[in-house]
Amino acid sequence: MTMRKQLLTFCLLFGLTALAAQAGPASPASTYRWVDEQGRVHYGDQIPPNQADHAYKIINPRGITVKNVEQAKTPEQLAEEQRLKDLKEEETRRAKDRAMQDRILLDTYTTKHDLIETRDRHLATLEGLIEVAEHKLANLAQEDQKLTKVAARLERQGKSVPGELRGDIATVQSQIERERSFIRAQRAQQQEIRDKFAADLARYQELKSAQN
Repeated sequence: MTMRKQLLTFCLLFGLTALAAQAGPASPASTYRWVDEQGRVHYGDQIPPNQADHAYKIINPRGITVKNVEQAKTPEQLAEEQRLKDLKEEETRRAKDRAMQDRILLDTYTTKHDLIETRDRHLATLEGLIEVAEHKLANLAQEDQKLTKVAARLERQGKSVPGELRGDIATVQSQIERERSFIRAQRAQQQEIRDKFAADLARYQELKSAQN
């Protein structure tokens, strides 16, 4: 039994020696290269704590640079990178939106005359609303003039203007202002339509020319 144990021990030691020989000698550690604030070059087996945020290189035992570590970015640099990223994303979004609008423009209108006819229909609808409002405004102006004359006559006679009459005048004048505001809004919307269709027409002609 003793000889057998010795034989097993010898075989185990022999196997471990063979594995160690195949693995070869232990690889030496990599070297770090950095430059300090005075521009001096340093080498070492680790980076000093005060240089951890600065740029440095990792060099293998054969003298080959295997990794370049960039200097840590300042908050200002990080903010600028984020700004540029956001700007690029916004430009991409706008380009996609414009491409979709171009597709809709080409799919909706067969010729430029279709755009013009659609524009004119929108303008005519608003013009109809404006005419109705102007008619109401003229009637309200007449009513206001009539009530105001009554109030003025009473004042010339030295009489007080009844509260009900004052209320009627205030109501009519309020309605007049609402109608005027409504007309201004419709006029503004008409101008927006003119501007929009002018831009759409110019873009439509560009797209059609590019297809030819």
